[in-house]
Amino acid sequence: MTTHQPERPEAGIIGRTLRLMLGVLFGWMTYNVMRFEDSADNLQIVAIFAAVTAVYGLLHVIISRYSTDLHRWFGAIVVVVPTILLFAFGGAFGQVASVAYVGLSFLVQAFRGDGGCEVLAVPSIVLGHRTHLMGILFAPIDWVEKQLTGPGGLPG
Repeated sequence: MTTHQPERPEAGIIGRTLRLMLGVLFGWMTYNVMRFEDSADNLQIVAIFAAVTAVYGLLHVIISRYSTDLHRWFGAIVVVVPTILLFAFGGAFGQVASVAYVGLSFLVQAFRGDGGCEVLAVPSIVLGHRTHLMGILFAPIDWVEKQLTGPGGLPG
């Protein structure tokens, strides 16, 4: 009995470059906020960041093992909601932690060439496999790049 493995989206050079630039920008923003905070505040930000990473690790395990038939776009919307809620209602520390997490996720995607769901990029390294869910922000860019450059992508 074979299991159905959904196609995993790939990022082209343009999508990877944009992810890299946005990841560096978010990292720079996080650094600029954290360098003016005291150690106790930075520890709270790191703790929230670790909690977000753990939540997304759990979501990635659930989705990859038990919900492989979950629609690519619907699942992506569902898994992005915790980060949006943290940014909206988590106060200053939650905002910094969510920006740092998304920035790290963009950097991971840029270096791996992953075109999947942005917030599941960090757990995909730890768990060793990518998600089938789409990336809400960059999927349209990756699709246009694929249409313009063909299946091989841009050289280089």
